[in-house]
Amino acid sequence: MRKFCGRYPVTQHKKILGSIIQLTFKAESISKTAIPGQFIQVRVSDDFIPLWPRPFSVYDVDTRKGEISIIFKAVGYGTNLLAKKKVGETIQILGPLGNGFSVPDKSERIVMAAGGIGMPPLFLLAKISIEKGVPSKSITFISGARTESELFNSAELSELNTNLLICTDDGSAGEKGTVVDLLEKILADKNGAVVYACGPSGMLKKVDGLLIEKSIPGFLSLEELMPCGYGICSGCAVRVFPDKNRGETDDNRDYHLKRVCIEGPVFRTGEVMWE
Repeated sequence: MRKFCGRYPVTQHKKILGSIIQLTFKAESISKTAIPGQFIQVRVSDDFIPLWPRPFSVYDVDTRKGEISIIFKAVGYGTNLLAKKKVGETIQILGPLGNGFSVPDKSERIVMAAGGIGMPPLFLLAKISIEKGVPSKSITFISGARTESELFNSAELSELNTNLLICTDDGSAGEKGTVVDLLEKILADKNGAVVYACGPSGMLKKVDGLLIEKSIPGFLSLEELMPCGYGICSGCAVRVFPDKNRGETDDNRDYHLKRVCIEGPVFRTGEVMWE
């Protein structure tokens, strides 16, 4: 898939909740090619401090306006720099990058499980799926975080009209418990479901184990540090089991390495060998 690199202007700066920020860019070429689950590399500073750009999942696209949006929490030096960008400023962006999700079949029972930072790519997947004819009420969307102030844009999620379930570890919003706790309850009576998940690695490891145990197909979008974003540095490589269906062998170990930025960030259930 073609990638685009250039300086794109900020067209909207929106504070969602606490330190959660949504930035929208005028990037027509990227908006027309990006698919759910793909990401962009954003250089947050023009003086190369920090040196590496930051990866952000594409949160929303508007092909009519030629705009793309990201949503993030300002927690470190780089994201705090990005949070200070104003409308009209231009930022260097490379994208879209990585392999994304395929749009679910209209007949499938769809469950999307988003933990904190994992909400953006699943929001776009739900939105695009509905636009392509998937009934909104066939999608159960779980959005969870440690506490209410860390929930990513529940207002826009509600507008999708899916079966939206909110949970927080401390019970400050929605049901008390983790995304995995709620997912396990839902899958008890969701025969034939397909699960799409994104979030911290600890959460994804548990989701993967749950889906393998129940023989439920799923797709996991990994959140990893991706220094270069296009496979040169291999800093985002993860261990994966060999795919015997594709003729891959154990090669005397029992795992292979795949780069999250190129072969991912979306992987199939049972593919990743978790630490």
